Amino acid sequence: MAKIAATGWRYARSGPLSSVLKIENYELRPTENEAVVQIMSAPLHRVDAAIINGTALGRKRVNINHFPRVAGCEGVGKVTWISKKCTDSLVKVGDMVWVAPLHGTWANAIAVPPTCLHRIDPAYASLAVNASNYLAAQHLLEGYARLRKDQVVIQNGGSSVTSLAVSALARTQGLKVLTAASPSERFADAKGRHAAFGSEVFEYNAKGAREMEKVLGNGRGAALYLNGVGGRFFDYFMRLVAPGGEVVTYGAQNSFGLMLSGSSFISREITMQGFFLPTYLDSLSYQERQTQLDFVLRALALEKFEYPVLTAESLEKLPEVWDELFVRGGRKGVLKLFE
Repeated sequence: MAKIAATGWRYARSGPLSSVLKIENYELRPTENEAVVQIMSAPLHRVDAAIINGTALGRKRVNINHFPRVAGCEGVGKVTWISKKCTDSLVKVGDMVWVAPLHGTWANAIAVPPTCLHRIDPAYASLAVNASNYLAAQHLLEGYARLRKDQVVIQNGGSSVTSLAVSALARTQGLKVLTAASPSERFADAKGRHAAFGSEVFEYNAKGAREMEKVLGNGRGAALYLNGVGGRFFDYFMRLVAPGGEVVTYGAQNSFGLMLSGSSFISREITMQGFFLPTYLDSLSYQERQTQLDFVLRALALEKFEYPVLTAESLEKLPEVWDELFVRGGRKGVLKLFE
């Protein structure tokens, strides 16, 4: 294919987002092993800013394009061209697709290998923009503990989209989820969102841990503890994990360490593991990733899953939303280029 004109937010070196990221017009030159996607929408994840800064957790373990790079990491779009040499591609021109991480998507058009593109039902286009969060939530529920109906899962990071997806997906499996969220201005909103999926929300502090313990009563405790935050209160909630339970830590952790007493997991023989989403996605075959994607989108659509978003209606308007998102949080940003 001949080179095509593209516009996007690019950076030629790592550094603060406001100083290194520039909106540029440039030539897109697809190779014989790539497809071209017209980006419809792309999320603004907190990790996007960390990648631009060069401080993202696990950055040495993932494949990121050489400089200059397009910012962003996933999105939804329409395939407009595929190389004739990609004869085994499972997507075709005209398909609505999810662009899997980590590929820059803050642009009107991108070129990526077809193996990074997954066909989606156009009805799920707005939902699929944050698909990596849903895939993470699904694996957190199914990849570690062998959970049975009516067992308890506890989690922190209650204002995040991943934690909300955990609550929604857990309800479809008959699990009980108890959620902890920081007692900030976002707490009330998080509590309302989780309540829609039957998950009670507690403050992420000593008081919240005591209240959650009362709700657990004299049962065995939680079979699974999903830790997306860490910090000093991590141990307070780990004490609520049942003997032989699982603790899984994921996310950027906001540079917080895990503060815990050894007796909490020694006496209960608790298993502690870390979950790194890029490694998990790479471990899946194309068909496995497609199957997981189809499942979570269908399940969340049936649950009428929603999370508040702040929309940038064009590339030029992106700076108007990223400060609000990356500093305050509590919502997802979405770059929306066309319907």
